Amino acid sequence: MEPGIGIIPILVMLGFACVVGAGALLLGRVLGPRRYDQVKYETYECGIKPLEDANRKISVKYYLVAILFLLFDLEVAFLLPVALAWNDLKGVGPIVLVLMGFFFVFFLVGLWYEFRVRALEWER
Repeated sequence: MEPGIGIIPILVMLGFACVVGAGALLLGRVLGPRRYDQVKYETYECGIKPLEDANRKISVKYYLVAILFLLFDLEVAFLLPVALAWNDLKGVGPIVLVLMGFFFVFFLVGLWYEFRVRALEWER
């Protein structure tokens, strides 16, 4: 078997995907409606008139809390499988314990830093 023969099917599929995507965009442009009125550009709120301006400012603290939630949620997602499979890790238990300890210390240092810079205080 020649080297490089496996790349041909990949290139054919990539070309086919590009043709289908370009065709869909072209058909949408040609066959799609061209009505631009005020209703089209209004903010959609479940079929009722908007209650507030759609461009209101949201506090950065909201995003900080969301990122912190994701961070610690991922910590649990990584630590839980190790805790559940601990009995099956007989030969590599100490190595996994050291790695998970490093992982846990990394997040504890992150939590300490958040308390130090008062990132979890809502009003400051």
